[in-house]
Amino acid sequence: MMPSRHRALPLLSLTAVAILGGCSTRSSGPDAATSNLNHVVLISLKNEADAEACAADCRAMLGSIDCVDTLWVGTPVDTGRSMVDDDYEVGLCVGFERLEDLQTYLDAPAHVDLVESWGPRATRFRIFDVGQPRLDR
Repeated sequence: MMPSRHRALPLLSLTAVAILGGCSTRSSGPDAATSNLNHVVLISLKNEADAEACAADCRAMLGSIDCVDTLWVGTPVDTGRSMVDDDYEVGLCVGFERLEDLQTYLDAPAHVDLVESWGPRATRFRIFDVGQPRLDR
């Protein structure tokens, strides 16, 4: 017969796998996936049918820039709430750790190429830079 500590080892191993397998490296709560500086852009396109192509280009091109800390790209969600402004086709939020990273991003060839490609196809860009208080000048 196996000593009790040897019988417990498989059970402990299985328990550890179950616990660790359920853990995520992504944090949750109010600060999850946020950056010190968030560059929010709402894009209104001349042709609404171009929204998915524009969003795909934003993901691919902006995601390739090294200084980008977080990147969220999407389209408006109809929540049925009249106070929500959904007068745009593509929205994105690009996060940075430092204020200097924003300028590096703006000058990056991938960002410049994206603006040159989609700028003529847009009717409006609404841009907001939202940061933590410690980034204020």
